[in-house]
Amino acid sequence: MLPLVIKKIGHAHDWLLRNLARETTSGTFIPEMDGLRFVAITLVVLFHLNGYLVAKWPQHHSGMLDQSGWLAQMASVGFRGVELFFVISGFILALPFATHRLAGGPVVNLRKYYLRRLTRLEPPYFVTVLVLLVIAVWAQGETITDLLPRLSASLLYLHNVIYGHASPIIGVAWSLEIEVQFYSLVPLLTLLFAVPRKGLRRSLLIAMIIAFSAAQNFFLRDARMALSILAYMQYFLAGFLVADLFVADWKPDRRSGFYWDAITLIGWPGLIALLQSDQLTRWLFPFLILLLYCAALQGTLTRRCFSAPWITAIGGMCYSIYLIHYEVISVVGRFTKNLGAGQPFWMYFLLQFFLVGGAVVAVCGCYFLLLEKPCMRRDWPQRLHNYVRSLFYAGRRAAEVSPAA
Repeated sequence: MLPLVIKKIGHAHDWLLRNLARETTSGTFIPEMDGLRFVAITLVVLFHLNGYLVAKWPQHHSGMLDQSGWLAQMASVGFRGVELFFVISGFILALPFATHRLAGGPVVNLRKYYLRRLTRLEPPYFVTVLVLLVIAVWAQGETITDLLPRLSASLLYLHNVIYGHASPIIGVAWSLEIEVQFYSLVPLLTLLFAVPRKGLRRSLLIAMIIAFSAAQNFFLRDARMALSILAYMQYFLAGFLVADLFVADWKPDRRSGFYWDAITLIGWPGLIALLQSDQLTRWLFPFLILLLYCAALQGTLTRRCFSAPWITAIGGMCYSIYLIHYEVISVVGRFTKNLGAGQPFWMYFLLQFFLVGGAVVAVCGCYFLLLEKPCMRRDWPQRLHNYVRSLFYAGRRAAEVSPAA
């Protein structure tokens, strides 16, 4: 009996991993990137969970939360996971252009390139915005008249530009608007890969990273500028540099090294420590991310860790998690926030992270399977068209043979 149960659990485990795995149509899958996505989305969830628990604390327990421990400090800077995503986006979007210019890969068809971005990302985003609009009107008492201008700006990725702050309908979309601005600049930026001399090309990238870091540090004081690509370009360019290294130096002969594992072991705690200093972060953060991403792609043990099936599965559905995780935290947290409230904060927070984080993965996993994963198939519009047409003709045939007809 026990072997049969174990076998069924194994089958269920394999089924879940197969269905939660992302689908790629480019033929290029780098599992370490999904592992890095896992780290980035975990930091963001930690940040929002910590904010929720701190905000709700006075309502259910006396005393003050101790925010001085390492876990609280890590959660307090979890919003920096957004910059980790920006570096990943820079890498992923630069990769086909770098492969073409540096390794003789196929020419990138810009029309197909942008159409793929549109069909892959927009349906989940549009559905999420509309659902959150309904929730805001129905559950939060907002009026549709007040929200309609915000809805239009959010759907067009212009809320940051028009209003200078995040959308009240979908707050996390502030970063997606910056991503869209980056997408529009990709064809121009990837001309950097046309520079034939490796040293000059990489020196230009490093100089641009420093220049945009300086701009963020000294010049971008306006709220709209601070929520634009101008304030975050250095992170996308760091992804470009990783793509350059990956294609030109590592992909032909990708050798792992244990010294990269040492960098991983020291670098990630160092990253959390660095984030406590805002000034240092603005200058060093892009380069430290660059170093850690190189280690993730080259470290012997690090590659195994970031390529672990469940790590890559959760990382692969990070877009769905990012879109609705805060709403899941708000709903589930109402029921769990009292559990463990009398314990030291790190114990209380770990318990909440286990409970609420598990719910986030479960709910967002279903969201991923129902909405995002189908859009990963390049031909999904044609499939949908064929399905709707088949339903139409089936209904028509049924009406033709009906006795009532």
